[in-house]
Amino acid sequence: MPKINVYLPDDLAAAVKAAEIPVSAVCQKALADAVQAVTLARKGVALLRDPAFDPDARPELAARLAGRMTDRLKASVELAHQAAGEGPVGTRHLLVGLIDEGGNLAVRLLPALGEEPDALREAALASTADEPLPNATGAAGGFWTGLTMPARSAIGAALEAALELGHNYIGCEHLLLGLLAEEESGAGRILHAAGLDATAVRRAIATAMAGFAQARQNATPPGTESLLRQLAQRLDAIEGRLGAAGL
Repeated sequence: MPKINVYLPDDLAAAVKAAEIPVSAVCQKALADAVQAVTLARKGVALLRDPAFDPDARPELAARLAGRMTDRLKASVELAHQAAGEGPVGTRHLLVGLIDEGGNLAVRLLPALGEEPDALREAALASTADEPLPNATGAAGGFWTGLTMPARSAIGAALEAALELGHNYIGCEHLLLGLLAEEESGAGRILHAAGLDATAVRRAIATAMAGFAQARQNATPPGTESLLRQLAQRLDAIEGRLGAAGL
């Protein structure tokens, strides 16, 4: 049977050994689940890139994709629909929606990458890029209604980016990578013309996520400050009694 080495931090390795966890069985189950999830996700990406495929006609697939999307990403797509008005929702509208949502990681990273969100938004609104529609346009009022093929492909590329980064969700930061992946689309041309680079964006996302993880690790657990105050009061009372007893 083939072997795969799994490297663990020293403290985790010690905890696993102390708990007598069956490492091989646990890893096999985790890897089998991961392979299944990645395989299904890649099938979904391939379907999104098929002009004849209607995502709204496959509610189970649509539900899986929606389940991975953050609320901010869903809000961004809704804002993209608003930006498009009665017309097709292209990648430039997805870029506008992403920026208009305002609080997502992608928008917060843009200044750090040397880009002004407002300037990108103006360029997207000024663009007249024409993008092809899929053969299947989706059910009226559905999430995928009116999306151009490059816009659909950008969402598929966002899912791919999330998988590559090892994330179990699809956020606005992944959509930014998805728009960059569609180089010949309206948004893709705007982003590349501005000098954005997918490698730099991935690095910025990884750095931000590492910072979030460190902040959570260093955060004071809820109730800790109250507990510390109680302990301090008890110590003061004990010291007072010892002082009164001349000790």
